[in-house]
Amino acid sequence: MADDQIVTDGDLSVRADSYAPYFLSLINNRLSWGASQLYLTLFDLGLNEWRILSALRNEPGVQALRVSEMVAMNKSVVSRSTRRLEELGLAVARLELGKRRLFLTQKGAEMHDRIIEIALRREAALLDGIEGEEREVLFGLLRRMTENLSKVEAVDRELTGKS
Repeated sequence: MADDQIVTDGDLSVRADSYAPYFLSLINNRLSWGASQLYLTLFDLGLNEWRILSALRNEPGVQALRVSEMVAMNKSVVSRSTRRLEELGLAVARLELGKRRLFLTQKGAEMHDRIIEIALRREAALLDGIEGEEREVLFGLLRRMTENLSKVEAVDRELTGKS
């Protein structure tokens, strides 16, 4: 390859230390990977199953589509993970007025309650040193970024021509 075919100019892309998606991705990836490995080791459940347990604990009798919205997971992943929870006796589906509603079993509620203690300990470690007003500001900013996701999706649609 001739030298004129390689690029040697540096520092022309995003800088990780001032690029919000980098930090969000880093934090999310490490938290998710760690939680998944921990829950698999301790409970033989992955992060997807834990998220569904949490959703069902918050809204008993919810439909799968709502679970998908609550935990921001693809419907097929929710379906597969819910099936696994049912096989393990942690969740059950009931047909009510023609709608398939999902519930935790007693065993599922107990599993949820064991895992949430760990989830909250991990969150406390993550937020260590961020107290009071700083914590309020952090969550306010996170909520605002969540609200701005629709604007990011609009940019994506504009660039791809998809509506």
